[in-house]
Amino acid sequence: MLSCSHKRSYQPVYGTQDKPKKEILCGLPALSYNETVQPLVGYINGHLDSAKLRIVGCISVEDYEDKLRAGAFDVTVINGPQLLLAEKYGYRVIGRIADEYRSVIFVNKDSAIYRLDDLKGHTISFTGKNILAGAVMPMIYLHDHGLDVNTAIRRRYNPSFESTLMDVCLGKSSAGAVWGVAYKNFERLKPELASHLEVKWVTPSLPSSALMIRRDMPKKLADRLTVLFFHLQDDSAGRAALAYSGVSKFVAADSSNYVLTKQFIREFDSLVR
Repeated sequence: MLSCSHKRSYQPVYGTQDKPKKEILCGLPALSYNETVQPLVGYINGHLDSAKLRIVGCISVEDYEDKLRAGAFDVTVINGPQLLLAEKYGYRVIGRIADEYRSVIFVNKDSAIYRLDDLKGHTISFTGKNILAGAVMPMIYLHDHGLDVNTAIRRRYNPSFESTLMDVCLGKSSAGAVWGVAYKNFERLKPELASHLEVKWVTPSLPSSALMIRRDMPKKLADRLTVLFFHLQDDSAGRAALAYSGVSKFVAADSSNYVLTKQFIREFDSLVR
């Protein structure tokens, strides 16, 4: 996995193999994604003849956003404010994850939190200040159910979903909010830690994360990647790779699929101080 301190213009990087392959950099907003997406990357690379996909796992959302602005990625999978940023800096939506996109709000099983009112005065961990499932969706959910997110709670922000989950496990926060898929992956990969947690509330769904590529990616390569991502579910190895990442499949999409998401972000920007 490449370090996110690496900066480049959009030029293919060649390896040291006898038959060099173009390196396609796929940006993800946290290092913790690297483990769950490796089987998917391996599958894609097994079906690419002249290119190789490599994951760039960033150390924080801010690091990821800096890379988007610099055009450091060729491919990315993202949602929310970072999707809008990617569109602004030269990326286009070609598809999306087909599954529902929800945030879950969870507590430690030993806690005395049963109702939303019980959260008043407590610390809640969020993932990033403007990550859709990590902060935007759960804060709007809390607000819509009568909890003032500006005055009734203490907000704690973390760089990744996993660190938010660990906050509640370790008692640093009374509750946390993460993407539903991240919670399920935590249950699967770290069952002993996850056994101490329970989901209390689930937000309504929004369109799931977008598959985006650089607008200046050569058409032949863009078409090949599109075919591979959209047909992962067509054989057993592809389905296994998708399952390990926590998603069912990718489907075609464009920017128009995210109109509701953009409205959600505007509501959040006017709500949270």
